[in-house]
Parts: sequence; C-alpha cells; structure tokens
Amino acid sequence: MRFIGQYIQSLISRFRNDIYLEDVSTGTIASGGNLGLDSNNKIVKATEATGDITSVVAGSGLGGGGASGDVTLTANTASAEDRGIVELATTLETTAGTDTNRAVTPDGLKDGYQGSTNVTTLGTIATGVWQGTAIATDQQKHLASFDFKGYGTHDGTNYEIPQAMTDTNAPFEHNTSVGSAGTTAINVSLLLRAGGHVMPYAGTVKKWTGWAAGSGSGTINLALFRYRPDASDSSAQSLVPIDDQALTAAGAQIVAAIEQTSFTDGDIAAGDIIMTGIKGVSGKTTYFTSTMEIEWD
Repeated sequence: MRFIGQYIQSLISRFRNDIYLEDVSTGTIASGGNLGLDSNNKIVKATEATGDITSVVAGSGLGGGGASGDVTLTANTASAEDRGIVELATTLETTAGTDTNRAVTPDGLKDGYQGSTNVTTLGTIATGVWQGTAIATDQQKHLASFDFKGYGTHDGTNYEIPQAMTDTNAPFEHNTSVGSAGTTAINVSLLLRAGGHVMPYAGTVKKWTGWAAGSGSGTINLALFRYRPDASDSSAQSLVPIDDQALTAAGAQIVAAIEQTSFTDGDIAAGDIIMTGIKGVSGKTTYFTSTMEIEWD
C-alpha cells in the first residue's frame, strides 16, 4: 500500500523530464507549430526535416490526428502555376533570356540587361540636362508653321507681293509688282512694308499647304519669296524664289490645292523675311490661305 506522499513522489518523477496528458483528443497541429503528441500522449517536439517539405503523408507523426508514420518529402519544381524548389539563374542565363525554369536575382538582372543585345544603351542623362548627341539627326526635329493669306487682282504679266503697309488693304492685297519672274529689284522700304514673316532661326522649308480659288479660268501662279536684309546695303534688292506653284482657276466657287514638299531654294537664314507673290489672269481675282512649315536647324 502506498501513502499519498509516495503517489506525489511518483508523479514528480514522471513529470520531471516529460509531460503526459491523459485522454487527449486528436487534432491537427496549427500551421507553424512545433509540438505534438507521440503514441503515449506525451508532448514531444517535432523532428525538424532537413529538406523542403512539399507534401506530408496523411496520418504522419508530424501532425496530430492519427497513427504515427514516416514523413514523405517530395521536391516539386516551381512553375508559374505551382510553388516548389527553384534554381537561381546566372548572369549568362539572364542575358540569354530563354530559360523559363530559373529565377532572376536583382544582381543578375542588373548585369544581365546591361550585357543583353536586346538593350541598347546610348549614354547618360545627367540631372536636369538632356545629352542628346546620340539621337539620329532626322529625329531631332523642331518644326514651326507660319500663315500666309491674301488676294490679288492681276495685271496678267507680273508677280505681285503684298501692298505696302501704308495702304489700308495691306498686308492681304497683293499689288506691288516684282516683275514677271518675281526677281526685279525694288526699294528696300517696299520689301519691309510688305509685312512678311521674319524667321527667328535658320532652317529649311519642308511644306507649303493650303487652298486657292480664282474668278474666271486660267493659270494662277502662287509663289513664296525670301528677302534677306543687309543693314549695310541701301540699294534696291531682289527677292529669291523659294517655290512657285501653278494652279488652274475654275471659278471662285472651286478651290485648288496648294501642296508643295519640294522647293527650288528652301534654305532659310535667321532674319530672313518670307512673303508671298501672285501672278494670274489680268483683271481676275485670286484668293488664297495657306501654311508654310519650317524645320529649324
């Protein structure tokens, strides 16, 4: 027969190193748990696996809720659909860009894209400054457009540029003769008072587009002229034709297109004055509105 003290001593000895729970319900250890019960309902620490556990056989000893068993480890390869083991790609594999089974590291991405033939590096953009010397010349386009419009009643022989600004019909009425070819030298004051557009930069005329209509029928010549002022020269000056377009008038209600992309002399210097000229059938009136486009150098 044991005394109460002996029972207490026996229990102390039993629980000194191990803890036992009697009549414990079965269940599943919560995710991340490390403790479980063995077959004697003793609390034990789960054995840490040395590999990646991608699946565990039901009823194994790692989780409560059934008979003990061996842990089965499987190594699935990671994919776009499934989690699993993945290998890190080397810089060469990152640069090649064809492997679908390896993961790219930040270092491999940096070195890989710099060495890839799919990436072209042109230079460095400094803070606040665009270093654009590597841009193709035909992509460095700075375009501007200028409106030209007006009308004229022709003498049938000569080009006429806009009336001097002392006239109330200036600068739209074209009534100042510059000769049959448009190059007859005239007084500088008349060229200035024609009210042409002054070019702020050097460039090239790229397009002249618009519409014209003339009363009656016959050929109408619309032209762009350039005057390059010279502060040291007070003699009469001749205009330089930029381009001329011959249109066929078919009555004031029918328009003809102005559409020029090729020019006799399209080079423009900063300070040049551009103006229009008209030559048409005597006594017939021509009206036009247009836009000239320039690409700055």
